[in-house]
Amino acid sequence: MRSFWPKASKWNSEAKTSISVSLLISVRNEEENLAQLHAAIIDIYDSVLEIIFVDDHSEDETFTQLVGYFQNDPKVQIFSNPGTGKKSAIDYAVSRSKGELMLTTDADCRWDAQWVGAMTKQFQTKDLELVAGPVLSYPGNKFLDGFQMLEWTSILLVSNFSFKIGKPLTCSAANMAFRKSAFLEVHGFRGNEENPSGDDEFLLKKIVAEFGAGSVYYHCSKESLVLTKPEKNWSALIHQKVRWAGKWRSHSSGFHVISSILPIAFQLIWASSFLLLILGNEGFLAFCVLWAFKILGEGLSFGRILRSLEKPISFPDLITTSLIHSFYMLWVAMKVTKGEYIWKGRLNGKEELPVEISTHD
Repeated sequence: MRSFWPKASKWNSEAKTSISVSLLISVRNEEENLAQLHAAIIDIYDSVLEIIFVDDHSEDETFTQLVGYFQNDPKVQIFSNPGTGKKSAIDYAVSRSKGELMLTTDADCRWDAQWVGAMTKQFQTKDLELVAGPVLSYPGNKFLDGFQMLEWTSILLVSNFSFKIGKPLTCSAANMAFRKSAFLEVHGFRGNEENPSGDDEFLLKKIVAEFGAGSVYYHCSKESLVLTKPEKNWSALIHQKVRWAGKWRSHSSGFHVISSILPIAFQLIWASSFLLLILGNEGFLAFCVLWAFKILGEGLSFGRILRSLEKPISFPDLITTSLIHSFYMLWVAMKVTKGEYIWKGRLNGKEELPVEISTHD
């Protein structure tokens, strides 16, 4: 998979597209992120036709602060979600948009000044309907920050590989562009409304089914990179992963189902390898060789990606993450079978939390 990731950016920053772009951002309880979001939008303001915010029933001052930041701005529209959930918010934003291309991201994300151009230039190819770009969490000083960056890197590795072999598995709505006409042609998120997560994956799969694998593209360059805030604690991270993983049953593709189950099988192998330690010196030697190759392979693969995106790689974090990641993934898999997670103050993304349930659980 590593060989499919380019060693360096191939995007020409001088190249531009004349296709009109609407930037769509669904927001919920994002007041702490709005100041930085406003600054980030200034960097790309001239690159988009319009910016559409849809507030998904925020319980804080998100809507009021958005109006304060962008009041009387002719490029900015701010709406309240007529439905519930991110799919409804994005669907409504598309319905109010005027651009030919829709570019989606999240309120806690940041980007390069060349981001819009990098993500939309590919649409000069007439048959291209959707472009996905890389997402990484911010680097930080805590181990949890490094853990999340490496986990995001592994997602980029698999995402790019699946696109390149013509069987795209996943992408992130934090960094995704698509033609409005394609969205309307596949009827948006219709048929997947019952699952509060997966607005990105389900749209990707519908576009591939309608237009073919050649209609989508994964653009991996430092200019197309979007950075997102890491989760603040392990509990929040587990809830995030359960939310993401919980939609695997909704995919009709056998390839996708196998691709969801196979990684868990590998984690069982890695976790069970610790039994080698009870087999004496030979078992200890086998354990050390096995894990040395695992860490080496991950270091080479993740290092190639992070270097191309001009982001740091911490080798102490790499070693520790490699050792604990299998147990973390197995814990997530067990939580997925229960099927409960908390997201943005909602239980399973659908309903408000009962009073007795803590959002820090």
